[in-house]
Amino acid sequence: MLQLERILPRHRTAADFPPRARSGAVGAAVCLLGFCAAAAPVFIENTPFVSGQEGYHTYRIPAIVRTTNGTLLAFAEGRKTSSSDAGDIDIVLRRSTNNGASWLPMTVVQEEGGTASITIGNPAPVVDETTGHIHLLFCRNNDRVFHTVSTNDGLTWSPRVEITAAVKLTNWGWYATGPGHGIQLTRGAQAGRLVVPSDHRIGSPGVDAGPMGSQVVFSDDHGATWQLGGVVDATNNISPNENLAVEVIPPAPGGGSRLYFNLREHGSAAGTRAELWSTNGGTTYAGLPTNNTHFLCPVVQGSVLRLRATDEGDPGNRILFSCPNAGSRVNLSLWSSTNEALSWSAPKSVYSGPSAYSDLVRLPDREVGLLFEKGAASPYETITFVRFNEAWLDAPAPPAENPGAAFWNFEETPVGQTCSTTNGALRDVHPAEHGLHLTATLPFPVAAGAPAFGNGRALSFSANGGVRILDGESNNRFDFGPNDSFTLEVVCRIPNGSTQVGALVAKDLAPTSPSWWLRVESGKARFLISDNTVERVFYSNATIADGQWHHVAAVRDATNPNNKQLRLYVDGQLSGSLADTTTNSLANGQAVWIGRYNAGTRLLTGDVDLVRITPAALQPTQFVGTNTQFDADGDLLPDSHEREMTGSVKVLGPGDTDDDGWIDVLEFALGSDPLAAASRPWMSVNPGAADVAVKSAQRALPHWLALQLETSATLGGWHNAAGSVTLTALGGDLWERAQLVPYPAGVPPLAFFRYRLDVTP
Repeated sequence: MLQLERILPRHRTAADFPPRARSGAVGAAVCLLGFCAAAAPVFIENTPFVSGQEGYHTYRIPAIVRTTNGTLLAFAEGRKTSSSDAGDIDIVLRRSTNNGASWLPMTVVQEEGGTASITIGNPAPVVDETTGHIHLLFCRNNDRVFHTVSTNDGLTWSPRVEITAAVKLTNWGWYATGPGHGIQLTRGAQAGRLVVPSDHRIGSPGVDAGPMGSQVVFSDDHGATWQLGGVVDATNNISPNENLAVEVIPPAPGGGSRLYFNLREHGSAAGTRAELWSTNGGTTYAGLPTNNTHFLCPVVQGSVLRLRATDEGDPGNRILFSCPNAGSRVNLSLWSSTNEALSWSAPKSVYSGPSAYSDLVRLPDREVGLLFEKGAASPYETITFVRFNEAWLDAPAPPAENPGAAFWNFEETPVGQTCSTTNGALRDVHPAEHGLHLTATLPFPVAAGAPAFGNGRALSFSANGGVRILDGESNNRFDFGPNDSFTLEVVCRIPNGSTQVGALVAKDLAPTSPSWWLRVESGKARFLISDNTVERVFYSNATIADGQWHHVAAVRDATNPNNKQLRLYVDGQLSGSLADTTTNSLANGQAVWIGRYNAGTRLLTGDVDLVRITPAALQPTQFVGTNTQFDADGDLLPDSHEREMTGSVKVLGPGDTDDDGWIDVLEFALGSDPLAAASRPWMSVNPGAADVAVKSAQRALPHWLALQLETSATLGGWHNAAGSVTLTALGGDLWERAQLVPYPAGVPPLAFFRYRLDVTP
């Protein structure tokens, strides 16, 4: 029986209130005549292209330039019938006359054959600052190369002119211009030149197969003619591909214009970004491509842009590079260089979800526009434009490691239905209340959960996707430092005899990269943590692929930094351990996934009842119990009731919130309001000739609570009262509880009654 205890309110001290933030400028500042104003971060987003709208199945391959009149031209491939790289594809355009705040209606720049399967793509625009003309190079079926020009800010375009013979070698098959913006050189011997980086493959015309290479296409006569410049083919395990360029300063010692190229790379060398240089404006390359392993990127296109230059009067030099920062096409990020591409900053995440191709453009007032492929489940759902300034770019990122707790019990949807795919619909119910809610990529079926964990609900995966929280949504709560302990708990049911490799919960990046994951493999649990040099991974001794529900816990115990340990538990029993010899951070920019990896691999087949992440090394007695997913804070009050009443599980608890002498859980059970001192439990006792009717209010109780009426004749020995109980609905979750206690020999002259609240562990 729960005992009553009066809880006195605690007096607050100064320690309860954070100090006021001290005033002061943060970020870049401009001072004039004694006034100093901090530049406020700017980050504005809109969506010029949405796949499935305006007659096109998918929009892909963004490119953007700003004309001499200040108009933004945002190009894309409009793919009519599918997302495939080949088919009925046009080049489409949206214009903005207010630096991307809004966009004028879409127009078609290049199309051929009506509904014929003809691919017009790979837009590569370049602005001639001397004439004001906008030149667009593009490809037909990735075989032939064409040029068109606009002399009126992109409103109309000249008839296309084929330039294939001038810019393509005879043994090249596949050809792609850009994609992305070209540049006009302003320094050195090649000043005025228009440069459009491109790529090729050696082989059959238009076939995306064969050895890869990159090349420069340029014009020295304001786009009247075009010619082939530097060419590089696969070499030294590096296979160069799509690339863009930036002019670097100062010019080469011989006076030539210096260029830096950042390239997509398909070879077997470490890293997926290669770099090339030219000292003569792209006429030739200076040497062979080299890998830059500082860029952790998937195989994908990227963009590069000059933001500042000292020879243009700026206080310093700055070049930007955009690309996904992950092992797959997610987490579109920006890198900065202040020493002319010799070294690069850590990445700044723009969007941590699915993202791919991008292009950059310089805007007035030292702002930047970024046009990139962005989606919730796939990168190809939209082409999105963001405008930001250096104050946003330089704003401190959240701590790289910011460990926090989360708990997902998947109780939102009844059994037999499918879960919602609304963003954040799968709620984090952990009492830490960080709000780390999950999003399902598909409407997964909801099944009955594990009996040993409260007979709740579970998500069923069929190797078809997963649920996730993006890194940008998690505030780095799942990134752990070199000496951070943590525990991953999963209650799951894996088909009997399954030999799959399926992710239970993962924040993976790439081999020997900061990562952690827990998965099922060869019928057992397998746990990995990795920093940037060491991987530690091992299996459980116990089998979990037997068609039964199991609780699996992976523990990283760093309480002794000199003796860190990894442990696996199955159903509360130790099932394997390994010394943790990692020394660096496990933090990465990836999402946390349940049911798959970030790369879209390791798809799970099985049911998951709950997942909990705790930033501590738990012992088995601290693992999730029978009632935890419905009472995560362990105060006996159902979390759903607490949140309905107060919006939080932190208000009510084991004490007496309203200080009326009744602890919260007793008021809950007996139907009174634990937040209102005037609302207290009631009981009525009405004796008859051979029985006593005892009534009270009662809530619909969770399975771990039960009310039992007791009686005594002396207040000394108490025993359970006999008689049946009748519950009559009063509305909501309230009932009237009536128990008729029989006294066959007649009601005694003195009888006492009380309720006992039983708690099932």
